[in-house]
Amino acid sequence: MKSLPYLCLLLFLGSAIVQAQHLFSHWAEGTRADDDGATRDYYNRAGLLAWGNFMGDWRDANDAPQGEAAYALTTLIDDDTPEYIQWDATSLVQEWIDETYPNKGMFLRGVSGGGAFHFYSREHPDPARRPYLIVVTANRADTLSPARDVYLDPTTYQCFGDMDKLTISSDKNTLLWFDLSGIPAGTPILSATLMMFVYAEYGSGSMDAGVFRCSQSHESPPAPPILGLAAQYPNDQGIGGDPAVHLFSDFESTNWGNDWTYGTDAVTLELIASDPVRLFAPWQGEALRVKIPRGGNTGMNVGFNFAPEIGYEPESIYLRYYLRISDDWNTSEGGKLPGMAGTYGVAGWGGRKSDGYNGWSARGCFYVNPPGGNPLEGIIPTGNYVYHADMQGFYGDIHLWQDDYRGYLEKNRWYCIEQYLQLNTPMQNDGVLRTWVDGRLAYQKTDWRWRDTTALKIEQVWMNVYHGGTAPVPEDVFLYIDNVVIADQYIGPMVSPTGLE
Repeated sequence: MKSLPYLCLLLFLGSAIVQAQHLFSHWAEGTRADDDGATRDYYNRAGLLAWGNFMGDWRDANDAPQGEAAYALTTLIDDDTPEYIQWDATSLVQEWIDETYPNKGMFLRGVSGGGAFHFYSREHPDPARRPYLIVVTANRADTLSPARDVYLDPTTYQCFGDMDKLTISSDKNTLLWFDLSGIPAGTPILSATLMMFVYAEYGSGSMDAGVFRCSQSHESPPAPPILGLAAQYPNDQGIGGDPAVHLFSDFESTNWGNDWTYGTDAVTLELIASDPVRLFAPWQGEALRVKIPRGGNTGMNVGFNFAPEIGYEPESIYLRYYLRISDDWNTSEGGKLPGMAGTYGVAGWGGRKSDGYNGWSARGCFYVNPPGGNPLEGIIPTGNYVYHADMQGFYGDIHLWQDDYRGYLEKNRWYCIEQYLQLNTPMQNDGVLRTWVDGRLAYQKTDWRWRDTTALKIEQVWMNVYHGGTAPVPEDVFLYIDNVVIADQYIGPMVSPTGLE
């Protein structure tokens, strides 16, 4: 693969950050059947993207988080009169058009008073009763229907995105998102009026209902990639000879399996330089193609066991590899990716619960594909799947790599994945697990307890690609792995003589 000049790479990664801010941070509408949209706990349940606050995140007209200064305020009166209610949202829409803030949607909530007020949603069969936004500029007036709407209910984990109603009450909030892309940036907004049809009112008296700005996010400040050991070895040439490196595998030789402890002879593993049917482009020379065959679960089960390979088992380790998910990746469940483990064949996988003495694991994982229509459609959420001494159930806990959405991976693109694991002091919650994607921190947790005895160490790097659970994959799926490095210090992305690769 030809290297990108460093400046061009930064421009490319900068555009990816912008995409994350304007795509990944959208809340999802979802459906009741799939529970894949915005709920009391998540703004995108399909991607396990949680609100920072129970029942949603907003900013007020003073940009205060969870503030009380509404952009627009309207008094809702319980008079049992079906009618359109309006809010003057001009100042909020102007901020979006001026690109002062990204348009993440309107957040409607009760500010004072009581009762419950039910409105028709965009799904209502009568278009004349649906919500709309009238935006007036000097040259035109646009009547916009919401592209998404949903209400949040504190009494259930369920999503109500496909219901024909919306609710505003003292404990229920409503979200709406209007596509304003047809209005040129910077256009002066003469007025922007939100209209919603109230059809039922419960309680007594009145409620002041305000419009606020949705502010859900997992964004991080822009940051340059963190370089490491690989920066000393352009194109990874010679990195395998560094004293900090235990293994380097670039899959350029048919004898690549000699450096691993087990599992390299599986028929699901193949060295390739070309795979045009799946839009494959090599990272550097050949790569290892991993296939999970239709009706099966396992694509890769390769291990590097430290004791037989280097004579001891470490307390901390770094694993870096390059990953590309194929264009035809379509799974019915989540599954496992490479990581570290100390199962010793006893516990820490397959429902064998960890108790601090019998074993542990911290493999990577992929989550189930978000459905069509979700802001994350076509994106693969990835993270860690961990068996640890504090686990409650019999199966591992999922921790997605969510900082700046860096673990939400596109298909047909190479990513540099690096994980660091430091075992905890026995009986203490001081274990560390970190992940970097393309040299940027994507996940960090520093209070893990994997073990309560020094007999448990890092037994192996477990290069595992597995679908499920127990459900088999519905069709052949593929991913690609290249330039694996296992080392005692941070490795970082590959560099070329002209900069980052």
